[in-house]
Amino acid sequence: MQSVSDLGKLRDSTISRVRRIEQIVSPITTPLGSEDRRALAFAIIELDNLVVVGLKHYTKSSLLRSRTAAGARITATVTPGSTEEAAALIYRSLNPAGYAKKHNPVVIDERDEITFRDPKKAEKVFIDYSASNLPNLVVALSLNALVFDEAKVFRHFFAHRAKNTFDAVKVLASNLGVAGFDIPETLLLRGRPGSGVRLVDGWLADVENFFDLAT
Repeated sequence: MQSVSDLGKLRDSTISRVRRIEQIVSPITTPLGSEDRRALAFAIIELDNLVVVGLKHYTKSSLLRSRTAAGARITATVTPGSTEEAAALIYRSLNPAGYAKKHNPVVIDERDEITFRDPKKAEKVFIDYSASNLPNLVVALSLNALVFDEAKVFRHFFAHRAKNTFDAVKVLASNLGVAGFDIPETLLLRGRPGSGVRLVDGWLADVENFFDLAT
C-alpha cells in the first residue's frame, strides 16, 4: 500500500486486504488447534498493520491533493510536493516539539515518520491544514469504530507474549463484560455482549466501513 492520487484506490486496496484477512478467520471455530491459534495471531497482527498503514497513507494522500471517491480534488493550506514533505507536515502537526528538535525539516523519510492508530490524529492534521475532506473523515469517525482501541491490545500480546500484554487483554475482556476465556485467541471468537458479533469479525467490518466513509 502507498500514497495515492485517488482515495478510492486506497479504499479498494484496504478493503481487499480486509477480505483476505476475513478468509483466514471466518472458518476458525472453537476448540482451537495450534494452526488456528497461529492463524488468528497472524490475522490480528496483519489487521493492526493495515490500520497503521492505511491511516498513514490516507493522511498523506489527502495532503497531496488526492481525489475523493466522489471525484473532488482535495485542497488544503499546504501543498507538499512529495510523500516525504507530507510526512514532515504530519510530524509538525502531531509532534511540534519533536519537529522543532529535528530543526523543522522540509522532508522526513518514511522510517522516521510518525505512525498512529487513532484516526483522531488524522483529524487533527486535517484541521491544522484545513483539508477539504475533513467532513468525510468526521462522518467516518461518527461510527465510533472499536477496532482502533481494541485490536492493538491483542496485537501487542501476539507480538510480545508476556504477563503485562496478557493482563491488558484481561482488562479489555473485563471492560467488555466477558469472563471465562482461557486464551486471547478464544476471546477473539467470542460474541460481543449486546450484538453477538465475534470481536474479530466486528473489527474487520469496522475497518472496511471506516475507510469506505472516509474516502
